[in-house]
Amino acid sequence: MECSELSITSSDFPYFFSEDGRLLHRDSHKPYKFSFKLTDVQGTLKEHLSLCQHITQHLSNILEEQLNLIKVFLDKGTHDNSCSSGFVYMSPGALVQRGTLMVLIPDKGTVKCGVWSWKAVAHEGIEQGSQVPYVRWALGQSCAVLLMNPNEGDLSPEEHVRRVWERFLSKSVAERITVVAHGYGGLAFVHLLCHQLHEVRQRVWAVAFIDSSHSMWHQPLGASGRDWLKAHARMWILSSKPMNRQLGSLKAGCRVMSAGTQCHHTAPAACMEAVFRFFDKLMRPKSAPAISGIVTRSRSFGGRNMTQVTNDMNNNKPAGRRSVLKS
Repeated sequence: MECSELSITSSDFPYFFSEDGRLLHRDSHKPYKFSFKLTDVQGTLKEHLSLCQHITQHLSNILEEQLNLIKVFLDKGTHDNSCSSGFVYMSPGALVQRGTLMVLIPDKGTVKCGVWSWKAVAHEGIEQGSQVPYVRWALGQSCAVLLMNPNEGDLSPEEHVRRVWERFLSKSVAERITVVAHGYGGLAFVHLLCHQLHEVRQRVWAVAFIDSSHSMWHQPLGASGRDWLKAHARMWILSSKPMNRQLGSLKAGCRVMSAGTQCHHTAPAACMEAVFRFFDKLMRPKSAPAISGIVTRSRSFGGRNMTQVTNDMNNNKPAGRRSVLKS
């Protein structure tokens, strides 16, 4: 059952979000604690759905009122929730803004637009479980943003990613597109790459996979696609090793790093700084090769051999002097 199938008002939910983004009980102000009642399955389900709805509404308010993002439906001419194909969030003018456009693709499941993980939002707060920090960083760097929403509407995650690409991203004027894909979102992006490799590699500069479900063993990405992925992507996986330590994985198809956590739900937050450093490195203009201070034989001596130069030096004559006197 989707969270939207249950109608619960905010006043019915006994928790609220504090100013620092933590979910606290309205009376005790203690952190959120999910109570699973084995003898009351319906009650447990109701609590889960009310949690999802409360988080969805709160994050929608942040995205729209604080970050000024705009909800755009995939069906042309549709402006209400009857849109069967779902919607995305964009920054104003995202498709006509030159520079960088950052795209966020969440995991598969019931998570909605702007959420990496319900569990992380509920127990760790907005900063750890939502996409808000990514959006805030991008807007602070004057980047446009587009938040995909593959778990709403009647499209599969793969179909949603492809529809968003065809409807919006392929028509944007952005000079560079960067992608952050979490969990199944990575598989959906590689699915797009398999079917529209030429178009995608012309526009996308960098891809950050976070504990992604994609696999080079099971997805039919050809040799040119694998070469592109190896050069433009990086993957952070769950590990007990410190964040951003290089690891090995054949199925990723790109360099693999430690996410600095063993928790799938908080992995996007844990490696966010490393992701942005990776983007910055790939998009930074390559500097011209430095001019070496070593002077080659042909440049310093006009192609004359070392025996001639040595003889001139032994005779206390500067190299090239003899030819000048003869003239």
